[in-house]
Amino acid sequence: MKVFRGNFSPDDFKRPVLTLGSYDGLHLGHQEIIRRVLEEARKRGGEGMVFTFEPHPAKVLHPSDPFPLITPYGKKMKLLEEMGVQAVINYPFTLELASFPPERFVKEILLEKVNPEKVIVGYNFTFGSKKGGTAADLERMGRELGFEVEVVPPFKVGHQVVSSSRIRELIQRGAIPEANRLLGREFLIVGEVVPGRGRGRDLGFPTANIQTDQELLPPRGVYAAWAHLDRDRQAAVVNIGTRPTFGEGKFTIEAYLPGYGGDLYGRELMLGLVQRLREERPFEGPGELSRQIAEDVKRALEILQGKGGR
Repeated sequence: MKVFRGNFSPDDFKRPVLTLGSYDGLHLGHQEIIRRVLEEARKRGGEGMVFTFEPHPAKVLHPSDPFPLITPYGKKMKLLEEMGVQAVINYPFTLELASFPPERFVKEILLEKVNPEKVIVGYNFTFGSKKGGTAADLERMGRELGFEVEVVPPFKVGHQVVSSSRIRELIQRGAIPEANRLLGREFLIVGEVVPGRGRGRDLGFPTANIQTDQELLPPRGVYAAWAHLDRDRQAAVVNIGTRPTFGEGKFTIEAYLPGYGGDLYGRELMLGLVQRLREERPFEGPGELSRQIAEDVKRALEILQGKGGR
């Protein structure tokens, strides 16, 4: 997959078919749009592309507002590549770009720098200064300027329209199964395994401590999860919190992989959360905590075995 930032021209692309948007989450609605992009590109013998922005526009336009990303940059790139996208433009989003009227954005950025044959966007797509341009405006500009536009209708799961804001809300309150249904996959936490204090090993449950730049996290607690290691996956119990039994106060993410004996230090570990087991709480001592962890492991394995586990 080719990745571009500000330095590119139409010569870099072959008969491009693209979609435009922030694409935080890459949920089922996003996946449907990208599926259409790749389908159209194959028909034309061209390239299926995603034109997105880095940083996310909300980070620039409202820097003081909390806006945790569902999919950090690196994870988004991996997911797009796995989907089969051939080229991604991560266009630098600035206040100057945000001031562009819709027509200027289309002419100076979209046409002069990419010159797509077709653009496919979602029904609620907006662009240009103060989100002044709509999907209908893009269709009109396409007719006037010589490129095709397709608008994809809302994607629903049941009666619910899939959206990044809804998924973000579900994750923040720990409703992982509901969020996963809208994502079309597990909510992922990705990070590097780093040395910890060995508390889990002392309790009989050695854990991998994860260092991550993840912005969006669910509430503190214990979760059943899949740990993805290269092409393999292992059942996991994940604790997100501060180890209140030991009064340490430091926030950690740690995963226990029952039955796994390999060395994980320095490796990237991807944790796909499946379900919240319980909230984090202090225990009377290590013995009581150890007994609770054993119960957590038992319940997590039951849940995972019911969702395609071994």
